[in-house]
Amino acid sequence: MIIKSKKVFTPNGTSDLLVLCAIKSMKKKCDFLDLGCGTGYVGLNVAKNIKYKNNYFFSDISKKAVNLCKKNAKKNKIIINAKSGGLFKPWTKKKFDIIVESVSGIAKKVAKISPWYKNGIPCDCGEDGSILVSKILKESKKYLKAKGKLIFPVVTLSNKKRIIKTAKKYFKTVKLMESKDWPLPKSMYVHKKLLFKLRDKGLISFKTKYGLILYSSEIYIAK
Repeated sequence: MIIKSKKVFTPNGTSDLLVLCAIKSMKKKCDFLDLGCGTGYVGLNVAKNIKYKNNYFFSDISKKAVNLCKKNAKKNKIIINAKSGGLFKPWTKKKFDIIVESVSGIAKKVAKISPWYKNGIPCDCGEDGSILVSKILKESKKYLKAKGKLIFPVVTLSNKKRIIKTAKKYFKTVKLMESKDWPLPKSMYVHKKLLFKLRDKGLISFKTKYGLILYSSEIYIAK
């Protein structure tokens, strides 16, 4: 059971895909970081569904998110180390076997019209949604052990091509693990012209089927 808050990003289908991929990637005891943890949903669900007694670390730029994550860990009787701070700032002297990155966002104009980033929940990912994930891809090697892995999502309401190109620049292997299409929330259809304009510029991507706009969540592993 995970406690949620209107002021902390609500876990969604992409979060579930991250949990699935993280569990698939864990084959031995390890140091595990949920980066941009929010409620702690991803890391705590991994901890509940894995047989190894791993060391679990959580961080988020939001102190409210970290406090909620701690409450959820206590509620689920899971021992964690959680800190607040932007990206890797809380972990300057630490290395991990697996980092699951939950920070990646979507294009700025899409975030503004979406139901996902309300009540002060930040999405400072730039015009095409690639800024934060690009920083993580660039910096994460310093925080991974020799055979460490980074698991990260790409929501196609961002510049997927740019993100994958950046990932391949910093990692030898970048592999797609899972992908799933989702219908765009109905509340966003009044902004169809904007969405098609952003797609024409290459800032986002989506497809249409039976009158629906479908975007995708893709989960990659980099090592």
